[in-house]
Amino acid sequence: MLKRIFLLVFVVCGIVAGSVTLPTFSFQIGNTAAESELVVQARDLQLVCPGGLYKAGGATGNTLGNFAQVGQPKYFSEFNSMNGATLSTDQGIFTVQSAQALGNQEPQQGSTLLNANQYQKLAGATLHGLAATNCQLPANDIWLLGGDTTTGRESLLVMRNTSAVDATVSLEIFSEGGRVNAPGLSGISVVAGKTTVIPLAGIVPKTRSFMTHVQSSGGAVAAWIQQRTVRGLSAAGVDYVSPSPAFAKELVLPGLFIRGSAEIAKLIAKDANYQDLVPVLRVFVPGTDAATVTAQVAGSNASTFGTVVRQVVNAGTVMDIEIPGLKDGDYVAVVSADRDIQASIRFSRVSATTKPDFTWLTAAEKFSGARNISIPTEGISKLSIYDVATGAYKVLPVTPGSTYRFSAGANEIAAKLIIDIDSSVANLSVLDQKNVGGNLKVNLR
Repeated sequence: MLKRIFLLVFVVCGIVAGSVTLPTFSFQIGNTAAESELVVQARDLQLVCPGGLYKAGGATGNTLGNFAQVGQPKYFSEFNSMNGATLSTDQGIFTVQSAQALGNQEPQQGSTLLNANQYQKLAGATLHGLAATNCQLPANDIWLLGGDTTTGRESLLVMRNTSAVDATVSLEIFSEGGRVNAPGLSGISVVAGKTTVIPLAGIVPKTRSFMTHVQSSGGAVAAWIQQRTVRGLSAAGVDYVSPSPAFAKELVLPGLFIRGSAEIAKLIAKDANYQDLVPVLRVFVPGTDAATVTAQVAGSNASTFGTVVRQVVNAGTVMDIEIPGLKDGDYVAVVSADRDIQASIRFSRVSATTKPDFTWLTAAEKFSGARNISIPTEGISKLSIYDVATGAYKVLPVTPGSTYRFSAGANEIAAKLIIDIDSSVANLSVLDQKNVGGNLKVNLR
């Protein structure tokens, strides 16, 4: 027995010693591949517009599940040729050919090379109002905060694939109650060169507040939500919900232009169905923790008094918060929270002689440096500009058909263009869309 114990102790000691003193070996077969650096040129810049507004039921309005485009939008853009790059346009698709020739030179693509937008004014029985949007750089990940599918409200998800590769889209939708579980959220096909239109009422029926997350594999897509309102038999506004910028703890929404506040109060007093003419702040909180959200609404001058609203929004949910009591004037909303959020504002344009219209105002991208934006050739347009560092807010009337360049310098600014055509309202963002080249290190074997 003692002999066996002695042998066991000897073996254990040998193992322990081996674990401490075993040498570390390294070996190599063949030669080590040399690291190479490749210059990756930027892809051609392409901006995609949705085209004409869609009418449910097809051209006659009686075909279930069919959507036909109505009328022709007006496109307005600016192109500054650089290094021999040329622009081609086709049905709302703006493509800069040979943009890769720009390489990494400055300015590299962006709005100083090309910016493009569209607007459309309709006065039909089922579609009435002004809708405008920026033409988009197709992407594989898009967030859209806006829309309504309650009675008399229609929201259509419009996805356009201009690439040569089919796209497969999956949707995440969040509402007041949290993440939506419904059939039809995945495996959505958007064929190369085609547009797919999905009525969101089939996924989130009778839902006032929601956020839509579009994720595509294969080809990149451009996406919008087209919302229209009908009260009784009367069309009462239409607009696009455009993609939101990056989530952040502080978001700026310049361009909250209130007109016809006295008329709105009269309409609501007669019919509660007009309650959604009151401006509303929509907030989405991602993740697993609730957020305390504060919105400070300030006027552009001493005669326009703003307000402050504060609310706790549960994680993974969307909440609409009314912004009451605003008199006619020009406002900016600065929305802050204790964690990253997303926000948008819906506000209306009402006059005594025209039908109501509305627009969805997404948060503005903060930027410094130079950006260009083109102005529609008709109507009244104004730039709404907020200086992030100083809190200064300015509204600037602009000339129809012109192009404006922002030279923000070191201070970040946030800006929106608000368009008024015949007492209908829409808005555009000041974007700097680009494909970026660069250097890539690889090991070649």
